[in-house]
Amino acid sequence: MHQPVKTLELNRSFLRKPLSGIAILFIIVVLYELLSWAITPETRLSFYNNSESFTSYLFNWLFGFYLPELVTLYILVILVNKFHTLFKINELTLSTKSILQYQASFLPLFLTAYFFFIPITLHLRFFLREFPEYDMLRYQQRYLVYFYTVEGYISYTPFVILLGYILLNTSLILDFLQNLRKVADPSDSVFSAFASFATGTPRTYTQLIEAKMSTGDTLLSVEDCYLFETVSGEYFVEHRTGRFTVSKSLAELENELDPQRFFRGNRNYILNLDFFDSYSYWEKGKYILYSRKLPGKQLIMPRARMQSFKEALESNRSAAPGPKVTLADPQGNS
Repeated sequence: MHQPVKTLELNRSFLRKPLSGIAILFIIVVLYELLSWAITPETRLSFYNNSESFTSYLFNWLFGFYLPELVTLYILVILVNKFHTLFKINELTLSTKSILQYQASFLPLFLTAYFFFIPITLHLRFFLREFPEYDMLRYQQRYLVYFYTVEGYISYTPFVILLGYILLNTSLILDFLQNLRKVADPSDSVFSAFASFATGTPRTYTQLIEAKMSTGDTLLSVEDCYLFETVSGEYFVEHRTGRFTVSKSLAELENELDPQRFFRGNRNYILNLDFFDSYSYWEKGKYILYSRKLPGKQLIMPRARMQSFKEALESNRSAAPGPKVTLADPQGNS
């Protein structure tokens, strides 16, 4: 059976290494320079003629534009990482709606990034470009006009939005490839795994999972796992023989487990539908799922997951005879 990558675990390995963006920034800056020559050749030619030589032009381009923007890049990477941490964005559902929402959520950050980096970037440009003769009048006429002004904001923001989304989506693509490698067969390359994902090539689901107990590590059959959940950043499994710690995240497990048997109720748990008993409406558009193997545990599920839950439950029950579902919904939703 084919197992697509449903949930993307956002490791942000690319963003955690700011130096990775230097090459990307260089490409963007070069493209920006080429576009400037193509769109406003008179302006660029005038700037070039004011330079003493081609070497002087390149020197000014390197120290007056590229190197200061490395600071912009570094600050932008910090802001994007802090944004992920602040809003606890650790995974992403691979659907058009979720991806668009993820992209849109960063637009306000990119629109306000100017206010964070401009004091450093602008003054670094001044000190590098004007060295060794610093003229305050020139500073006021050529640099201060971009310091917290409408002109400065309009000049920088399009560049920052472009740079921000290139960084964000480069990280997203690399995370996708890493997730794909995790769920692929060990013998497969990244390219063959991607080809299998794109064409829907069948593959098997995880049957065993490694868990930790007091005496060491063990292997558990996923058929006997009632529930996978995360508590305070740690991951646990409720198994027929007890409760164990697991190293895999819920995003990894969701991509590896059989969706006909396991359902992701919310960001905190995955339930084995073979041991599901009933559900009931709780409050504020939320439901509670019950399992006979998990007495006293109430698993909360948002209304938005109800349709997917019903489809998963129908698929599970039609595949193998099991106990009937009990509906206790005072809202009249069936």
